[in-house]
Amino acid sequence: MKKWILIIIGIILIGIIGIGIKINSDLNELAEVFNSEHSLNEPNLIILTDSISPNKKHKYYEYQFDKGGLGYSRIFWSVIENNKKENDLGKGLIPEGYKIVGWSDKNELILSKWNPTSELKTVSELKNGTIINGMKINIAE
Repeated sequence: MKKWILIIIGIILIGIIGIGIKINSDLNELAEVFNSEHSLNEPNLIILTDSISPNKKHKYYEYQFDKGGLGYSRIFWSVIENNKKENDLGKGLIPEGYKIVGWSDKNELILSKWNPTSELKTVSELKNGTIINGMKINIAE
């Protein structure tokens, strides 16, 4: 009788360990999705809009990531140089708490305050004239 109990407990423990390993593996994959690289080469990148500056030197992107069964990430904005070699959206990532509205006639990026979630605790304070990836920005009120 004691042997059977030990065998059953052993099988249950092996099952629990197997399930734990599977969950850990799935969580690692999930972490990769959340930490997606901000790059135009990212396979899960979904570009919502893009716009070239009036002088054609810079381009901004409004984008998010496809998280598979979890849906989509929040929306991000980035401004980069407008050339075929530049793919790193992380260089010109707009700080949390702001979104790109458009371009001014002076080739300046116009931003407005934006709260992506009600949980946002760290809001960057940008000022008119701040330079992000070579672009001068203006904050619309």
